[in-house]
Amino acid sequence: MPQQKNIVMSSSLTIYLEQLQHRVPIVSDKAIIDLVNGIQVSQHIFRYRKNRGWFGNLIDKIDGSDNKRRLLLDGNLIAGQEALHQWIEELVDKLQISQAALKVTQNSLLEARNAIRNLQQRGQIQEEALIQLSNQLYSLAQQVGIQITNLEARVRQLEVRVAANEDLDKIVTAWLAGQTYTHLPWVMQVALLAREVFSSSVLMYELETKDTKVYRQSLINKIIASSKEISPHGDSLGDLLDRSWKQTKNNDDLKLLAGLLEVRSLPMQRVVNTPYLFVIGTTLELATLPEDVRPLQPGRSAIALCRSQIDTIDRTTDASRFVTAVVEETANDCLAMISNQSF
Repeated sequence: MPQQKNIVMSSSLTIYLEQLQHRVPIVSDKAIIDLVNGIQVSQHIFRYRKNRGWFGNLIDKIDGSDNKRRLLLDGNLIAGQEALHQWIEELVDKLQISQAALKVTQNSLLEARNAIRNLQQRGQIQEEALIQLSNQLYSLAQQVGIQITNLEARVRQLEVRVAANEDLDKIVTAWLAGQTYTHLPWVMQVALLAREVFSSSVLMYELETKDTKVYRQSLINKIIASSKEISPHGDSLGDLLDRSWKQTKNNDDLKLLAGLLEVRSLPMQRVVNTPYLFVIGTTLELATLPEDVRPLQPGRSAIALCRSQIDTIDRTTDASRFVTAVVEETANDCLAMISNQSF
């Protein structure tokens, strides 16, 4: 019987221990065993004293068994209290360790959050720096592009200017040397020379640079410096024109000049803008008519036609006024034609 009771007690103790460990897993095995043993032994002692009769209690008092049981009970209670105390201390220690671990974890989380925040700020700063650098590079690229475009335009203007200088010098030098327009009247030479100059790179220079002064004035000065056909005090434009067509050596040259300076087939707008060229061309056309229908003074008749149809032109002129008018009209006419063709 005692052996069976011990087996039952051991089985119930094991079950109770497992339940306690399941509920409180951090309690050490020794503390649990000591606490449970003290509680179980004390329960058995109380049951034993309760089941003893009066005679049994008297015998216990006589032979001292009751005192021994009381001492055993006190020892079990003390052992249980010590085990409970040890258990509580372990709980407190582990709780402190857990709190310290939580603090460390919390500090680590704070550091990680701060690091992430700093990383985000640095990333934002770097992104802003990249955007700013990109804008600067784009602005620099635009500036470089503008500078390259300006440089190309300057190079192009320089090339056109060099070509215009070469063409003007070559054309005027050949004319001054008597290599071109030989045996033609001075008035016709001026008109043809101006047409030749403004059919060269000089016209391209004016078209690209919009400078309509430098080469025109240069040509005017060169022609006036080498011309002695008109009196410095002025001359009748009609007499100048009539004298010019009469100076033509043969009728073929006269027809050739009339064809080169022909104005009747031109659009009215071009004729309106070129009154001096109209007068010269009309003079040549009238001069090529048969003698029975040709006016006595084709030059004066041409001036009268011009004054009645397109513009009031001066009847008298000097070298500076005449050459300037012919050069300006010719240059503007050539520039207008090439501008219209570009559209």
